[in-house]
Amino acid sequence: MLDVGSNVLLSGPIRRAIVEPAAAASDELLRLLLSYYGERLWQAGLIAGSSGNLSARLHRRNAMYITSRATSKAFLRRSDIRSVPLEEDGTDTTSVSVELPTHRACYSSGEEVGAVIHTHAPALTAIRLFDIDLGEVLPEVKASLNTVARVPHAPAGSDELADSVGEAVGNGSALVLLERHGAVAVGRDLSEACDRMELGELSAKAVLLTRGEAAGM
Repeated sequence: MLDVGSNVLLSGPIRRAIVEPAAAASDELLRLLLSYYGERLWQAGLIAGSSGNLSARLHRRNAMYITSRATSKAFLRRSDIRSVPLEEDGTDTTSVSVELPTHRACYSSGEEVGAVIHTHAPALTAIRLFDIDLGEVLPEVKASLNTVARVPHAPAGSDELADSVGEAVGNGSALVLLERHGAVAVGRDLSEACDRMELGELSAKAVLLTRGEAAGM
């Protein structure tokens, strides 16, 4: 069996087990996918150190797998990924990501949300600081991501932040920019959520380069 920390290209039956709602996705496969995409985001420079968090919903079960608190997403071990209920039920969640409320709010916003990724992607963070509407500047971004929502600052892990992000996702946003706190991308699966985060970051870099040229940098 593949170790959860293995650096492998996930395709074929492994990916289909997560993408297809009728497929029987095992706990180990979800852990493997979360490990793979954590390393992919780290390699892309979208997360560093213990920042960021990822989760994926278990099909046909009221549960998700989510990364633990203060862990490097580049080298996730099996014990760094926890299964928790989609809704708060008194289960001890002190060891999981502080952003658990935001992940839960995203899943509550619609059945189509199967994965949630939060990063401190530098270009997306900067775009939010400049209060630039990324979707309006680049129409292709809007076509791919629908509305790119911008929400005001709220403390990490707070219900206020969770409510803002959950509302934005419920209104159709696939990418949500958090003031001074990075971005959240959702998708039907981890592959789609990761693609959306990467597209948003690349697009934000293009806009920032244009601003720099206009300013004579």
